[in-house]
Amino acid sequence: MEYKGRIRLSHSAINTLTVCERKFQLDRLLTSVPNDSTYAPLVFGKAWGAGIASYLEFQDINKAILTLWLAYYPAHEEDTRRTEDICIHLLLAAIPKLDTLLLDWEPANFEGKPAAEMSFKLDIDDKFYYVGYIDFIAKNKWSGRYGIIEVKTTALNLFDLDPIYQNSGQGVGYSIALDKIAGSEQTEYDLIYIVGQLGSGDGFTPLIHIKTYQKNIQDRFNWFISLGMDVDRIRRMLDINVFPLRGGNCLQYNKPCYHFGSCTLYDLDRYKEEVEDVIDYQFVYNLDEIISDHIERTI
Repeated sequence: MEYKGRIRLSHSAINTLTVCERKFQLDRLLTSVPNDSTYAPLVFGKAWGAGIASYLEFQDINKAILTLWLAYYPAHEEDTRRTEDICIHLLLAAIPKLDTLLLDWEPANFEGKPAAEMSFKLDIDDKFYYVGYIDFIAKNKWSGRYGIIEVKTTALNLFDLDPIYQNSGQGVGYSIALDKIAGSEQTEYDLIYIVGQLGSGDGFTPLIHIKTYQKNIQDRFNWFISLGMDVDRIRRMLDINVFPLRGGNCLQYNKPCYHFGSCTLYDLDRYKEEVEDVIDYQFVYNLDEIISDHIERTI
């Protein structure tokens, strides 16, 4: 059995790989599970992100609510903590924090438009490529420093959210687009997370967090190297057709993995047919060229 098409990677795909290689195979390469765009947390997160980006761009509450409402569509399962009403309430709760953020930050411009919802594609080789969508890019009004803004939600009742976001590679990889916006001389930047924490109970008592972390060109270089290492590992697993089970992760967030109980039924494995990626990405890069460029910039 051989997977003949190109393999599309993303931040969520790499996260799945690090949790369990067999889950990565089942989700990304096999026909076992269809992509579910109506999964409640996914629907909620996309709508919340759209509303936040709208407010950062226009500072218009009504326009932001409308944008969120248009981006929200029914989830396939009932989730009392991620309803449309709660999503709007979460946006309204975030406005004071966003206004404070906007005292120092303004939308960065690219080709005459605010740099929001920007897409990129990183070609790794003839088999693999990595894609991402950047929520927002901002520029500090006083220092000229640029920042990648990522919008997140979480239902975890944690006092300290830094362990979730501080060392996440998502925004580090996404900063690749800064070279086209800020210029290659920009070697340091901020990674800003706007996090809506749903809290306990009915979801109407949220907390809003603005988390800012300083990153540099070395952080980005290390991310590119780690991506190459992950791809080498996937290629090796494809060659020998062995994707290990990581039993320590069969239970996450106090719920069993949705593959649990069927992940060992290997006779059902069938690789997906390749689906052509017709998206017109705004930025397209080559991994080898990017690594060479970053080696020169870090010397």
